[in-house]
Amino acid sequence: MSPDMSSKNKKSAATGVRYTDEQKKEIVDFVLQYNSTNGRGGQSLAAKKFKTTPLTIATWIKASGVKKTAKPVKAAKPAKVEKAAKPAKKGKKSKMGVRYTPEEKQAVVQFVNDYNTANGRGGQNQAAKNYKLSVLTVSAWLKAAGIKKGGVKPVAKKAAKVAKAAKAVKAVKAGKGLSELEALKAAIRALIG
Repeated sequence: MSPDMSSKNKKSAATGVRYTDEQKKEIVDFVLQYNSTNGRGGQSLAAKKFKTTPLTIATWIKASGVKKTAKPVKAAKPAKVEKAAKPAKKGKKSKMGVRYTPEEKQAVVQFVNDYNTANGRGGQNQAAKNYKLSVLTVSAWLKAAGIKKGGVKPVAKKAAKVAKAAKAVKAVKAGKGLSELEALKAAIRALIG
C-alpha cells in the first residue's frame, strides 16, 4: 500500500468564519452597549449570540480603538457601621509576617529576665502568653540577646535559703536546745527547699 491509500479518511482543518467589517462593528457595538447598561458580560453574551470566541471579540474591541466604557453607576450602599474590635481568638489568626521593632523585642527579653529573677523560671512561656507570641520566637530573641537557656536565677530566694541555713547552724553552735543532728537536718532542708 502506498502512503496515499490509507484506510482512514483524513479530516481537513476547519477554516474560520470570515467576518466583514460591518459584522465586526455590529458585534463590538453590541458589547459596548450591553456593558454600558449592565456593567459587564457583553463579551460573553456576544460570543454566544454571534458564535465566536470572547478572545476574538476582545481583539476587535481593541482594534476599534474604543476604550471600555465605565461601569454604570449603581445606587450607593448604606455606610457600614464600624464594629468594636474583637479580641483575638486562639488559633484563628497567625501573626505570620509581622515584623517587630528592636524595642519590642527588648521589652519581651526584659520581661523574661524580670519574671525569671522573681520566679526562677517560666519567663519564656509567660512572655509568649502575654505578648501573644510563639515560644520559639521568644527563644530566638533570647538567644539573639545572648541570654542562656534558663534565664537568671532568683538571687533573693537563694539568699533567703542561705540565711535560714545560717540561722540553723548558729543555733547548733549556740546549743539552744536542738541537737546537732536536728540542726543539720534543718539546715539541709532549708537549702533544698
